Amino acid sequence: MVKVPLSIQHSLWVRGDIICRGQRNAISETQGLRERGAKIFLFKGANDQESLKELKELLWRTDEHVVLSWLHPAELKALQPLLKDRKNFSLLADDWYIHPYWYMREAEYLIFRKYDGIAVRMGRAPFLTGGRPPVLLDPRADISWYPLLAAALRPAVLAAAPLMDAWQWWQRRGEEIDPARLLYFPFAIEPGNVPVGTGEAQYDFSNTGGTLGVWVMRDAYAPFHHSFANLYRDRELLTDAIAKWENRPFRFYDCRREKRLLPYAEYTRKNQQSRYCIASGGLHDATVPKYMEYACVGTPMIGRSLPYEYPWLDDCLFPVDMLAASPRTIKPILEQALDCQPKLRQNCLNWRERLLKLYDLQTLLDVVQEQADGKPVRPGYLKKDLKLEKH
Repeated sequence: MVKVPLSIQHSLWVRGDIICRGQRNAISETQGLRERGAKIFLFKGANDQESLKELKELLWRTDEHVVLSWLHPAELKALQPLLKDRKNFSLLADDWYIHPYWYMREAEYLIFRKYDGIAVRMGRAPFLTGGRPPVLLDPRADISWYPLLAAALRPAVLAAAPLMDAWQWWQRRGEEIDPARLLYFPFAIEPGNVPVGTGEAQYDFSNTGGTLGVWVMRDAYAPFHHSFANLYRDRELLTDAIAKWENRPFRFYDCRREKRLLPYAEYTRKNQQSRYCIASGGLHDATVPKYMEYACVGTPMIGRSLPYEYPWLDDCLFPVDMLAASPRTIKPILEQALDCQPKLRQNCLNWRERLLKLYDLQTLLDVVQEQADGKPVRPGYLKKDLKLEKH
C-alpha cells in the first residue's frame, strides 16, 4: 500500500553527479526539474564523505519525499544507511535490473523508464522475451576491461546460479506487488538533439549502438543466471550478418570499428547519413532512446519492435527476426527493406512533430504525476497498459 503521495515539484531529487554532468538526457532532465521548481541534490559519489555528510544533514532536516535517480549501484549502497530508518523515498530506475533489491522493495514508488520492468514485476512477462543469450560471453565485440572481466566471471555466475536463483525466489515470495506504486516515465527527447538529416544517404545500413549488453542482476525479479550474459545478442547477430554483405552490394557502417565511443554530434550525423539503423531493446525488450533518436532524424529502423511501448514504432521499423539472422539468409531481406525504405522514412518524418510533443520532458513529468495521482498513462505512449487489464 502506497503511504506517501508523490509530488514532482515538492520532492527532493537526489541525483548522481557523475551521470548528471556527463549524460545528455540526465543533464537536460536536471534542468527541466529545476524549471519545474524541484529541489536538486547532486550526490558526488560513494567515496565522497563530504557529500555523504551534507546529504545526511539535509535528509534529517526535512521530511520531504526523496526521489533517487541516475545513481550507480555503488552510490545507492552508500546511501542506504541514510535511508534505512528514514524511508520516505522513491526510485527512478533506468536499467531497473541492476538496482539493489532493498531499494526496489522499500521505495514508495518505483518509476520505470522501461515498461518491461512493470510487466515483469506484475508477473505478466518473463525477464527475457526475445530469446536466450549464449551460455558463455564472447567479449570480442568490445575489448575492454569490463567485458573481459565479465567473460572471465561468467562461469562462476553459472556455478552460483542455482543458489542465487533460489535466494531471489525467497525474496520475491515475501513481496506484495501493488500496481499503484509502479509508474512509467519514458525517456524525453529535445528537438535540438535530433535535427532532420538532409542530403543523400552514404550508408544503406548502420549500427550506431552497442552489441554487447552485460550487467549484474541485483533485483530479485531479474534472474541472477543472466548476469554477465550478452543481452544484446540479437543486435550482434543482425549486425554481423549485414556486415558479411558489405560492398556486396550494401554500404554499411559499424561503430564497433571506431574502437571509441562516438561523440553525440558524430553519432547523430551517422544516423542521418543512413537509410536504416539497426535497433532493438535487446533480448529483454528494454526501451532505449535510440528508437526516438533514429525516428526523429528521419531514419527508419531495421530490427525488432517492442511489446508494450511506442505504438508509433511499427510505422518506422522494418521487422526482422534478429536471432535467425545469418549471412546466408539475410540478403533478400535487406533488398526488401531497401524497397520499403522511402515509405518508412516518410513515416518517420510524419511522426517527428508528434513525437517531440509526446516526449517533451515537461509533458512526461505531467504523465508521471498523473499516474502518482491514480490516473492511467495517457494515450499515445503504450501499446497496452497492463495495469488496466484484468489478469
